[in-house]
Amino acid sequence: MAEDNRCVLVVDDEPNNLQLMRQILGDRYRLAFAPSGPAALGIVPKVRPDLILLDIMMPEMDGYEVCRRLKADPGTRDIPVIFVTAKSEESDETTGFAIGAVDYITKPVRPLIVQARVRNHLDLKEAKECLKRQNEILEERVTERTREVLALQKKEFELRAAKEKVENELNIAARIQKSILPSTFPAFPEHKEFDLFAVMIPAREVGGDFYDFFFIDDDRLAVIIADVAGKGIPAALFMMNSRTVFRSIAKQHRSPGQVLGESNDILCVGNDTGMFVSAFIAYYHLPSGRLTYSNGGHNPPLFCDPPHAIRPLAEKHGSALGVMPGIAYGEDVEQLNPGQMLVLYTDGVTEALSPGREFFGLERFKAFVCACRPPAAATICRRLVADLEVFQQGHAFDDITVLVLKREAQG
Repeated sequence: MAEDNRCVLVVDDEPNNLQLMRQILGDRYRLAFAPSGPAALGIVPKVRPDLILLDIMMPEMDGYEVCRRLKADPGTRDIPVIFVTAKSEESDETTGFAIGAVDYITKPVRPLIVQARVRNHLDLKEAKECLKRQNEILEERVTERTREVLALQKKEFELRAAKEKVENELNIAARIQKSILPSTFPAFPEHKEFDLFAVMIPAREVGGDFYDFFFIDDDRLAVIIADVAGKGIPAALFMMNSRTVFRSIAKQHRSPGQVLGESNDILCVGNDTGMFVSAFIAYYHLPSGRLTYSNGGHNPPLFCDPPHAIRPLAEKHGSALGVMPGIAYGEDVEQLNPGQMLVLYTDGVTEALSPGREFFGLERFKAFVCACRPPAAATICRRLVADLEVFQQGHAFDDITVLVLKREAQG
């Protein structure tokens, strides 16, 4: 039995030469024999040899033509061919190498030379095949990785496009939300008897806080501040709905408590999301300075008599709106004298966090309001926003909304 399972095809028209090769190689490799060129071409597809020892001078078809045909066939072109021939001219060797042979052995052959050449070319063929397989595996991996990269790039492009679409839609939503809040100041330049300013800074593109102010008749100005639980698009949608409801009911000449009660019942209908809104509404009677207000679970506004007197309107007249229908909201009355202010705000002010996790807090807020000079509505709002930006160092966690109403002294 052959030591090596690799197959060597010996092609020669002389039986003695075939027998000699059997003696030299038979105990090492599997051998196949062909007595002519056409026979060799017929045998190759069947035995699929690893190497061919090919005589040149043969009848019917010489070894050169056999080699040409083998090299022209994609299925056999990689089989190494060694010419074994009595033709020893340099031109003969040159021709053999030119048509694709890997080596040239002249007759009479020397057994050790034949064994060495066969072994070397078989090992070289095996190494080439191994390298080819590795290259194919590498190419497959490169192709697979390229597909993965292209898929990731496509996904990244799709995600980027989707992100840009969302950002564009959020920017539009932010512009819409900003446009529905009154932002022209002075809001009522014909009314010199009060000073009014408000600002809303969302933590995200859109927010759940809102403020509003409008006249419900010739003498009464309604001011509202509200804070929807949550952030982002859901809170913004609930905010817009709440604002529309508040404004619509207030303009029906309902009292502040009635506005909150009726708004609460409407907001509870179909509220499957469980969202709710805290709100404070006050009617300011311009001739007298009387404030009639109702608080639905909101932060207590600050009643300020600059420069030092400041106190919260701590009375709450019911819970936040949108949770449970049928709640009756009470009211209270406060007198706003010339020079005094009402400061409405959301918890984004007092619960603003520093990088050290310290709250801005109510006491700091009160001290800030007292220290503002001049104590004008716009001054307080703008300086507060600037101070909170410094305090939070650019990391806002909640919407910030402030509205300041000041009664001016009439000369």
